[in-house]
Amino acid sequence: MASKAITKRPNQHPTNNDMGREELERVSLIFKAMSETTRLLILRELKDGPCSVGQLVEKLDTSQANISKQLKTLFDANLLARKKSGNQVIYSISEVIVLEMCKLVCDKLNRDTSQNGSILYEI
Repeated sequence: MASKAITKRPNQHPTNNDMGREELERVSLIFKAMSETTRLLILRELKDGPCSVGQLVEKLDTSQANISKQLKTLFDANLLARKKSGNQVIYSISEVIVLEMCKLVCDKLNRDTSQNGSILYEI
């Protein structure tokens, strides 16, 4: 029986365990959750600490309905935690990978625009 050949691309770890469709769909959910501008604005605000829905509405100058919808998407992707405090719901980042992913993307964008040497992208 022939063994499966492993090809290694630059900066990629070799693997014999390719992910199937179900696993890739789970990965896709995280990328989808982070693929909307308002959600990224929410993550940027939560980077500095927990916020209530009302605080996010005020800081981001958008409707409560929109903020709540975007928070639900991030929460359903297991990227945020929430707790009830009186009549408010407080959200925080529960998965540190969120900030790491944002930094990686910003680093890439800064490399692409590094002609003038200034940092343009930072979350």
